[in-house]
Amino acid sequence: MSDSYTHSGPLTQQERHSIRQLITTMKKIAETKPASKRIVRRTVHDYEGHSISSWKCNEFLYKKDPCPLPTQARGLFTIGSGGDETIAARGYNKFFNVGEVPHTQWSWIEGHTKGPYELTVKENGCLILAAGLDDGKRLLVTSKHSVSVAHALVGTEWVNKHLAQAGKTSEEFAAFLFENNATAVFELCDDEFEEHILEYTDRSRGLYLHGINRNCPTLDTWPSAEVTRVANEFGFHATGCFVFDSAMEGREFADKVRSDHALDGRAIEGFVVRCRTSADSQPFMFKIKYDEPYLMFREWREVTKRILSGSSYRTTYGLTKYYVAWVKQQLKENPDEFEMFKRQKGIIGARKRFLENYKKHGGSEAEVYEQMSGEKKTLIMPVASIGCGKTTVSLALGELFGFGHVQNDDITAKKNPRQVFHNSILKQFDDHEFVIADRNNHLSMLRESLTSGIREELPNCRIVALYWNHEGVSADKILKKTSAWVVQRGEAHQSLTPKRTPKYRSVMNNFVTSFAPLDLESKDDRLIDDVIELDPMADSKENLCAVVNGLCDLFSDQLQRPSDSAIKQALHNALDYKPTAVKTIDRKAGKKPAFISLVPQGIGLNGWLDEVVAAQPDDHRGACLALLGDNNTHERAHHITMVHIATCKDPRNKAIFDGYQEVLGKQSAKSKLVADCTADYVVCNGKVMALRVKSIEVKGGDQVLPSAVVEQPGVEAERTRLATANPIPHITLALAEGTKAVMANEMLKAVFGPDNADSPLDYPCEWTVIPVTLSFKANLQAFQS
Repeated sequence: MSDSYTHSGPLTQQERHSIRQLITTMKKIAETKPASKRIVRRTVHDYEGHSISSWKCNEFLYKKDPCPLPTQARGLFTIGSGGDETIAARGYNKFFNVGEVPHTQWSWIEGHTKGPYELTVKENGCLILAAGLDDGKRLLVTSKHSVSVAHALVGTEWVNKHLAQAGKTSEEFAAFLFENNATAVFELCDDEFEEHILEYTDRSRGLYLHGINRNCPTLDTWPSAEVTRVANEFGFHATGCFVFDSAMEGREFADKVRSDHALDGRAIEGFVVRCRTSADSQPFMFKIKYDEPYLMFREWREVTKRILSGSSYRTTYGLTKYYVAWVKQQLKENPDEFEMFKRQKGIIGARKRFLENYKKHGGSEAEVYEQMSGEKKTLIMPVASIGCGKTTVSLALGELFGFGHVQNDDITAKKNPRQVFHNSILKQFDDHEFVIADRNNHLSMLRESLTSGIREELPNCRIVALYWNHEGVSADKILKKTSAWVVQRGEAHQSLTPKRTPKYRSVMNNFVTSFAPLDLESKDDRLIDDVIELDPMADSKENLCAVVNGLCDLFSDQLQRPSDSAIKQALHNALDYKPTAVKTIDRKAGKKPAFISLVPQGIGLNGWLDEVVAAQPDDHRGACLALLGDNNTHERAHHITMVHIATCKDPRNKAIFDGYQEVLGKQSAKSKLVADCTADYVVCNGKVMALRVKSIEVKGGDQVLPSAVVEQPGVEAERTRLATANPIPHITLALAEGTKAVMANEMLKAVFGPDNADSPLDYPCEWTVIPVTLSFKANLQAFQS
């Protein structure tokens, strides 16, 4: 480009020093043991001969003030080794919606920031980053946290399309970014690849250049005018931008767009706002996001899926009942039009056809928006271990605010108690805007099944986690504190009491040792909107006050903070509560588990699998991508089933089962069985996908194992191979709707034979078999169902 740029130029000596310090700190945190306590995770990618590290932080920690993370960059990639490591690409600092955190309240914004206020249109797609490598000779294109995944590959294709149309090459763009030590931040919007809510077809498809960031530890983002110049020069879609001198002017403009339901005749998701802090002129960003019509459209999408699967559904918007009637009629007349709906295709088309039909029969655009007054529901979900005070806090909240409250300990149904719990919560939503799902929810699979189940029925439901965070506190300390509380409350509990459950400490220990930390970017926790962090070592009064303050900040338009005396009285009443239900868990605690498994630790299998699938040829990728979409019904945490109780009629399998039961009985927080596992093939037949686990070993000196669980000595000295009842150990990765997990066994037998051959034998040509190399550690756990 002919004109120089404000933010161009090489890194300063101070910036280089800061980058080295940052990477050193990130590495140290990423190596924290155990892996479950890591608040920063590192993944190393092989990208065209380069070793590139991506860094992912626990999402909810961005909201803490002060932020405990070494960087607030959301999307960070580094390259190099030793003292030569540097930032290859970086996204924006994490920014929040108006009212979402204290420093995005309008009063704070108006008092602590200064203009100009640049309101850029928030396009409805996914984040793509691009930067220069090899002294600007090669272009790096990534998704938010990874390279070579489907989103990054499609992003690369679009970069090349845009550049070709502008008469530019990827080398020229890479050189420009490298010379400026910069990362281009795009929004990928392409309905043929992935439908969201807004429509992007024909000429509107592609990459919208939203920002350019300097590759340094602190946020240094270019002015929007310069970003627009770059977009025009290299042929990308330019992001609409509106500039105002004051926050009030920007707010009034955004409010008018909200009331008009469109910007220049086009629906938009909202705005991202750039400005600077008054005190030190540092870049500051926040967003103004419009809930409507997107929440109503989301309800239509979920209701349609329920209708297609023959499931029941709920509606919260007045217009949805007309939409439902139209869908049912269309399924009779034009069923083929919904064939791809479950694969996230045709969603926008169905919505447009309905709205056209609605207007054709007398409805108007104004009436559509007038009916967007759906009830806003909020699920409050504790994430805790036994004895942390979740029920005390929940009871007090119910008294203070009139929240609905469902105690899992009151559920005595023996048949499908989890679904009974979910149904009880939905029934409470009939009469309450807020409902507390009072259960430990300490396992990620429990959180996923609860949040996805509620969202299917109530698509606009907001989900808030009350998180008794175990980070930085030893399991022994938590167990000592919580078991003392169980003794103090005596028999005032539905099930877990010292008299009725003599082995209560063992039960509690299992909860503490299996506690899965929140990860809002994981498949299991991605539906959680907000987190209120609590201290498992604090008393109920301190945690109750933290929850009250947190909820009143999040829902300032719905909740008013009660007086201190009201909080004190509610806590007193909660502590005095005596349950009426009685549920004995002695038999359940002593009952044999349904199966015993090894659960992988410290590895993001979903992200790893995305990269593996994305690297496959198109003809192998389709079936895999379909299974990994929203229709994947495999709810459990990833695990290797070592033995199932249903196989125990075989004497060998019964001995294996009893042996692992013995190991589990001796486990504690400090002495877990940890296996070293290696996997070598991913297999997919279109209905099920599985990862073949070739080796499962433990160090021989770690603990004395029952002979039944020892298969044979490993290849290395002093190592032991663990026995499994399953002839082909594996992890079930994904299932099509209606497919049972047992089908993974049949598929793998078809590929490797009953004797589990080292390499694939003969298999149907339409199946996908991918050789991989993966090593990981896994902990032994028991599952009741």
